Amino acid sequence: MKPPVIITGYGPGFGEALKHRFARGGYQVIGIARTSGDMQADLTSPDQTRNVINKIIEQHGVPGIVIHNVAELVRGKFLDLQASDFERAWRSTVLSAINVSQAVLPSMQQQQAGTIILTGATASTRGSAGFGPFSSAKFALRGLAQSLAREFQPQGIHIIHPILDGIIWSELSRKRFPSIKSANCLQCDDLADLYWNLAHQAPSTWTHEIDIRPQSESF
Repeated sequence: MKPPVIITGYGPGFGEALKHRFARGGYQVIGIARTSGDMQADLTSPDQTRNVINKIIEQHGVPGIVIHNVAELVRGKFLDLQASDFERAWRSTVLSAINVSQAVLPSMQQQQAGTIILTGATASTRGSAGFGPFSSAKFALRGLAQSLAREFQPQGIHIIHPILDGIIWSELSRKRFPSIKSANCLQCDDLADLYWNLAHQAPSTWTHEIDIRPQSESF
């Protein structure tokens, strides 16, 4: 029996596509979100995170793969922003990743196996005007991912930081960016296939960071 897969920040679109892809591959997939998913938790809370992860481990076993998609797009003109806006972006993007990683890594260490995917964005490597809170948080997530990889890769745990350089085609994106076209977006099913492949790499060819963009995206 395959170990469970956890998807955090679970929701319609990419989250659903990931769940369907990994379920098709024989995994039991548990989605965690603040108000939706199979289990609910505020992952910026260490206690709530630890409790929900421990419950999953008790009921389903140690997760073999954790896909962390939690983030909040906080943006605005710098002089119009408050320090609390930056803190909110950091808590959503980085603190949640810290809490999830600290909750799952001890069990993965015991197994000497596991994969954690921390989803990045264009803002992980380029701070655009008006994206100060989001970009500073995504930069921090990238640094965390690098540190985790260097510490835990020798213990058999694969840490991956995919950089999604483009807009994911979803209902939310279509509402947020009414002029976008499907052909210019990252497609959920294609992304899910890519995450599947990343999570099943042979140890002799592990990827830590990869940038992913639609063919039409300039860079």
